[in-house]
Order: sequence, then C-alpha cells, then structure tokens
Amino acid sequence: MDRGDDSVRGKKVALPMNAVELERNMKHLVQPILLLCLLLSMAGCSVVMALSGKKDPDLQAIHIGSTNADVEARLGPPVDSVSTSYGARTAIYEYETGNEPSFTRAFVHLLYDFFTIGFWEIIGTPVEATRGEKRRLPIYYGPDGLVAGINEYAPDTPPVTVADSGGPKASPQPRRQEGQLAPVSASDVDTIPAETGKKRTGAHAVVIGIGRYRERLPQAEFADRDAELMRDYLTRVMGYPEENVALLVNDRAAKGDLEKYLEGWLPNRVEKDDTVFIYYSGHGSPNPKTGEAYLVPYDGDPAFVNKTGYPLKRMYEDLGKLPAKEVVVVLDACFSGAGGRSVIAKGMRPVGLSVENPMVSAGRTVVLAASAGDQVSSTYDQKGHGLLTYYFLKGLQGEGDQNKDGAIDLSELYAYLRPQVERVARREFNNEQTPQLLGNPELLKKGVRILELPRR
Repeated sequence: MDRGDDSVRGKKVALPMNAVELERNMKHLVQPILLLCLLLSMAGCSVVMALSGKKDPDLQAIHIGSTNADVEARLGPPVDSVSTSYGARTAIYEYETGNEPSFTRAFVHLLYDFFTIGFWEIIGTPVEATRGEKRRLPIYYGPDGLVAGINEYAPDTPPVTVADSGGPKASPQPRRQEGQLAPVSASDVDTIPAETGKKRTGAHAVVIGIGRYRERLPQAEFADRDAELMRDYLTRVMGYPEENVALLVNDRAAKGDLEKYLEGWLPNRVEKDDTVFIYYSGHGSPNPKTGEAYLVPYDGDPAFVNKTGYPLKRMYEDLGKLPAKEVVVVLDACFSGAGGRSVIAKGMRPVGLSVENPMVSAGRTVVLAASAGDQVSSTYDQKGHGLLTYYFLKGLQGEGDQNKDGAIDLSELYAYLRPQVERVARREFNNEQTPQLLGNPELLKKGVRILELPRR
C-alpha cells in the first residue's frame, strides 16, 4: 500500500448511526412539525366564524296581518307545519339569537392567533361554534293565509265571531305559550270590535307584558296575553299605526329593552303635539329603603331592585321630556309587595307606595293604575286577563262611552271601570282594589281622548 493509504489508516473514520436509532429520532422530530402544521391550518377558523354569524331576526316587524312571505323573509321556511280542518295552520319556525357577526370578536381572535402561532384556535374555534341560542316560534295563520297570532297555536275549532255585526274573529284560544300554567277560554274582550276609531298618525305606543321571568319569580298570569291583546286594540280599534306600536313580551322585555324603547325609540319618533300611550302588565316591586316603586323587567330581581328594576320615577321623568301634547300610562301592576302583581325581596315587609310623583301631577302625563299603593291588583281568571285590563278593554268595546257621543275620554272610561273593578275584586277575591287616575287636574278636565269613532 502506498503512503497515501497509510495516512488514511492512521485516522478515525465516523461510522453511520444505527438505522433504528435514526428512524426513532426522525419520528420525534416529525410529530411536533405535523402538529404545528395542523394548528397553523386551523388558524383563522374562529375569525371566519365570528364574521359569518347570523343577525338576530327582527321579530318586531312580524305582526298580526303579516303575510307568509313577510315571516319567511325574516325567519326562513318553517321546520314544521300543522293545518286545521277549517283552513288555518300553525307553522313552527326556528331561529338563532346571540350570534350576530362581529368585527371586534374577529379582530380579537386574529390577534390571539398571531401571538400564539395558531394555538388559540384550540379555544377560539369551540367558543365560536357554541355561540348563539336556538329558539322556536309558533305562528298561527288564519284561513286567509295572514298571521293571526304570534307565539300561538291555531285552535282546534274556528274562533267565535261577532254574532250580529260580521266583525273580525276573536283572538285564538287557548293560547299555549311556554311557561303559562294552563290554557284559558276566550272571553268577550278577545273579540275585537268591528268598528275602528279614527286614524291617529301622530300616536305612538310602547306595550309591555311580562308573564314569566328569568328569575324564579311567581308568574304574572296572563300579563303577556294582556299586552298582545292591548296591541291589537291599539292598532285595530284605537287607530294607532302598526309601525308606531312596539310590543315587548316576556324575554323581549328585559331592562335593556325597556331602556331602548322608552328612552331611545320614543324620543326619536315623537314630535310636537303627538300622543303617547304606555301599557305595562306584569310585576311591580317596592324599594322599602327608599320608598320608590319599580317595574320588574324580565331579568329583574326584587332582591336587587335598585339595580335590576326600572324606576317609575325615571319613566315619568323621561316621558315628561317628550314634546307630546299628552302621555297616557296604564299600569296593570301593583307595588306594595303584598302579592297579586307585585313581588318583594325575601324577608322584607310589604309597604304602601304611591305611583304618583310631581312630574305626573303637574305635567302632561296621566296615569291609570290598577290599585292604590297599599293594595294588590287581581287577575281575573274567569276572563283570562288582569282585572284592570279586562274592564279597560270592555270599556273600549263601547261600555265606556257613557254619554253615547261616539267617543271615549279617559276620565269617562275611568268612571266606568272603577266601580266594576271594585265590585269584582270584593265579590270574587275578597280583596279591596281601587283603580287610581292620576294626573294634572287641568289636563283631565280638558279631556284626554282615548277613542273616537268616525262620524257617519
């Protein structure tokens, strides 16, 4: 061998590693690389999902008389439909709330993806995937194909019609709504009068009815039903334009909803010399420490009424700022905490409160309250309505036009319903309930017109 071979022989030559060991090392290296690639491929899923949510449907745009096309434009096709023998049907719609598209959420997900190299998707994607709440809404279509009831089922037999006038059909009964204790029979005020009052283009209304609450409070029986029927009377009897009437019922009547419509929607719409009508059916609650009266929204809690309730004082003050010529407030609630349509925090004693304040006695707001401050307001079970609401609507059917001049003034209506409410409360419930009409004496003397029938 030559000298070149001798030089190589004197050095150590590195031998290749064992093939099994090399394969093992490669596996340890490949697995984290594959995991990283998977996470990077997921990056952006939560961003896309945050941008592709669905807007909450505008349920306020669906009303009695809407067409099937109007409803499906907002809720999509029904998931189920059941027809009756007389041509009506109930359609069940599914919709989602709480998953509206959000650029803010998408941007936050994008930042987290960037700083965590995509690892954020392990958390962000499931969070977005579970966002939103599925709900079902039954809608009753009459034989004419138009909406006859919202959150209602078509009755098994046709509703009773007005016997001698050929007027509109009564509201469907029984109304089977989630949380309602029992179905109720149709009462006479459920039949909408055939004759419609003069149109009032400058009239606006917020109608609130809360029969069931998010907190474990006693139900205010028929309160939601009261509100729905009051809306029908406003638009079909009292001449209020449908677009000027906001209906807030149950979970659509949270504290934020009351603030939105009483403090935002109304001031944006009401102009000089317009009229305003506020109706509330549900629980009231006192604050024993301050002596204030509160409406109890859907998410209200009497144990924290100063934080979760809606103060009557605040409502009166905001209504007093409107440029309206008159504001009528109807309260089918009570505020003593002694029962009926009132609640109070556990361990607190009932109190006597007044629903009046200086804004009412001197301003343009008139209040019709169901009872005195130390009384409870009753539910008229036989009729399926609050006692005050029943006789208020009964008066609008014509009983309240005591001088037979074709018009109903609020003082005239009060003169009719007060003795009726007192009599039924005493006879049926062994209870003293005296409705109150509170307001500026000059305004009441001048007259607050509730309904005026067209002259023939």
